[in-house]
Amino acid sequence: MVTAAEAKEWAREGLRGNCSSLYTPFSGKDGDEIDHEALRALVRHCLVDLDQDGIWLTGGIAEFWSLTTDELKEVMTVAIEEARRVKPGALIQVMSSTDTAKQCVELTLHAQLAGADICYVLTPYFECSGKPGVHDYLRYVADRTDMPLGYFNSHATGLVLTPEECVELYRAIPALCGLKNGLLDARHSLAVHKLAPEMVLWEADDEAGIRLGIPHPGALGAALYLYETPERPFYREHRELLLEGDFERAAKFAAESGLTAIRTANKRFQSHPARPGAFTHWGAGFKFGASVLGLPIGDYPHSRPPQTPFPDDLKGPVRDAYAAAGWVSREQVSCA
Repeated sequence: MVTAAEAKEWAREGLRGNCSSLYTPFSGKDGDEIDHEALRALVRHCLVDLDQDGIWLTGGIAEFWSLTTDELKEVMTVAIEEARRVKPGALIQVMSSTDTAKQCVELTLHAQLAGADICYVLTPYFECSGKPGVHDYLRYVADRTDMPLGYFNSHATGLVLTPEECVELYRAIPALCGLKNGLLDARHSLAVHKLAPEMVLWEADDEAGIRLGIPHPGALGAALYLYETPERPFYREHRELLLEGDFERAAKFAAESGLTAIRTANKRFQSHPARPGAFTHWGAGFKFGASVLGLPIGDYPHSRPPQTPFPDDLKGPVRDAYAAAGWVSREQVSCA
């Protein structure tokens, strides 16, 4: 187990690879239960069938805000146990952010004991006193845990830190060893990289980041299961072309494989009609996309409140994109 003191050195080699951010399969009345078997099957699909390098747990796509503390621990325990069983060396990342610093410590300690490699912490999303408040929050967690920590910069919290602030935090807290920059703003990430080239950084808009020359450790937490199948590892092939700097071939490959059309269709569950312009981790939408590919999503396919169900009028373009690309048959999508 890597300790906090070893975090920065470990991250330079250990924090990399293509890792899927898992949704939470719900079951029962109003989705009040977690479907353990569906979760285990999703872990196996990502790590074995797709041969991905790791998983990201209890993040935005997993609807962490709708899960109780016990449920967050439950998801961690079940998924980590399955991951270590089928691929012991997988990179296991957990987002341990919640409303309170004390609860974040509780979840981080649970992840640490369960065998996670790193925990990420979002900017506190209520009554946070800017960068000083973020520093105090991260310091509180770091002082009470002993494992690598990552920072997740996201518009979803309502507080975005500048490149300078991100680097100041990285240098002030020994356990803080990486940044997931979820702003979809590669220029922001480039500024971070120039200030701290030794920091492991993942820009959520990975193609833009690669084009700007930011070292690319992989996709450390994205819904990669929506862009690959065991027979068609298109995300991986496209990324390799980008890393080679062959952007013209990469664009042609993405268009001809259907990857571009599928990504465009899937943007329908990255925003909500009631909140135009806001990036949304619409759990039910991600699960719908997964269901088109035949992945297990539990018998309750919707999100928990405060997210609404994924509407039928947004499902057609997603089905059509997968069918047009030949990833699934028309008969399959009609059942989704």
